[in-house]
Amino acid sequence: MSYLQLLLLVCLSVSAAGYLRIRDRPRPRLLSAGLLALFLLSWPPAEWLVSRPLEIWYPLRPFPANSHPEAIVVLGGTSSPPTYQRPFALADRDTFQNVSMAAWLHSRLPNVPILACEGSHRPYTYPSPMYEFLKNAGVPEGLLWLESRSRNTRENALYGAAILRAHGIAHIALVTDAQSMPRAAACFRKLGFDVAPAPSDFTEIESLEDFLPSWRAIEGNERTLHEVLGLGWYRIHGWI
Repeated sequence: MSYLQLLLLVCLSVSAAGYLRIRDRPRPRLLSAGLLALFLLSWPPAEWLVSRPLEIWYPLRPFPANSHPEAIVVLGGTSSPPTYQRPFALADRDTFQNVSMAAWLHSRLPNVPILACEGSHRPYTYPSPMYEFLKNAGVPEGLLWLESRSRNTRENALYGAAILRAHGIAHIALVTDAQSMPRAAACFRKLGFDVAPAPSDFTEIESLEDFLPSWRAIEGNERTLHEVLGLGWYRIHGWI
């Protein structure tokens, strides 16, 4: 069960308890509190607001031209293995956005190598979707490195650091989504790297539809909660 599934269950339970109490006494506060919590969890403006402490540090602008990293490090997520109908691996949305940003950076820094931290989320019976995407985007294979041992962000940094140090790299451009950036950048800085953040995705209010409750807002709130808890967990263990 995920964080938000548990939180939604609590809200539904509070709403149900409030409804049952209304039948006995006219005091709808509990029901109102539960319904309000459900509304806020699914309301994009509330999602945008709670994500500010994580994302506010990164301006909504392209990667600064005056930054000269020695390598681009891009973090990945999960991927779906090939199927009979789709004979190739398919990266998830976050991974796709991250490698797209890394490819864009490479177009402006063509001689800078890219380290793709894909981790061990997949069986090794098919090519890496991150590696294949970047190669098809025009990144020469000689400038592509792959980290395939990690299981989480801390290990992305730990195993990625070994590859970077082997090539004498100390200054990196780090690509991941804006919500994950504080924890990811802190992990690499803890290991002695100079990090230039290059966020690939922000929480934004873009249209009138974003003022209507949606499952995307619930998903975004879960990510925010995951990152806040992750920051606390990493600090307790001294990883950041």
